[in-house]
Amino acid sequence: MAGLLIHEGALEYQPETLPLPEPGSGSEDENILAMARELQHRVKRPKFGEITSLAWSEYQPWYWAGFKRKGIRKPPTLLLFAGLRERMGAEQWKLLLTYYFLLLKPQSRLLLETFAAIFGPLILLPFAGALISSALGLQASRIYAQFIGAPIAVALLILIFPITKWLMLRQDRLTAELVGQNALLDLFKRIDSLQVPRIENAKRRHGWVAWLWPLPNMTERIQNLRNE
Repeated sequence: MAGLLIHEGALEYQPETLPLPEPGSGSEDENILAMARELQHRVKRPKFGEITSLAWSEYQPWYWAGFKRKGIRKPPTLLLFAGLRERMGAEQWKLLLTYYFLLLKPQSRLLLETFAAIFGPLILLPFAGALISSALGLQASRIYAQFIGAPIAVALLILIFPITKWLMLRQDRLTAELVGQNALLDLFKRIDSLQVPRIENAKRRHGWVAWLWPLPNMTERIQNLRNE
């Protein structure tokens, strides 16, 4: 399966050891680090130590920031996607960093929606089985479990992947309510216009692979905000 996805360009594969992130240097890195520290104090995430350094990696996803520690008591290093380095303005970086930090503190209604979408149906299945057993007997409960409960459970497990994508797009819409829909949409369009290979490669997924893939690509994120 992994070989098929790699062949179709839907999955990236790095046969060698990943290179170490490149430490940040220069005025742009200092400005980004200063903005990140300010956001850390406002959002209060991540906890346990102020961000003291910045690094870049081609293998860090563009849609979230990494926070790497060299030890439990060591301060975190902000890890960013190298494909965006020196390709965006200060205001665009400020908005993107705000997007990253808001992901560290999800809203309560999104948590409730996540629980309801993923775990709600799984909780209802055994509850329905218990009701059928008490009303119609053990034999009816076994028929329900074999021909109804089990297929539904398998379908729900498969649907976890598109549900995860829906929740991530939902998170984008909630974030847009805080930072401005047009502002976030323009940011996504700007990143899309850079035609970074890793971002472009994600658009090559089609058919069942695209439907089951749990991470939305840039085209889906832009369309999601346009439809809001």
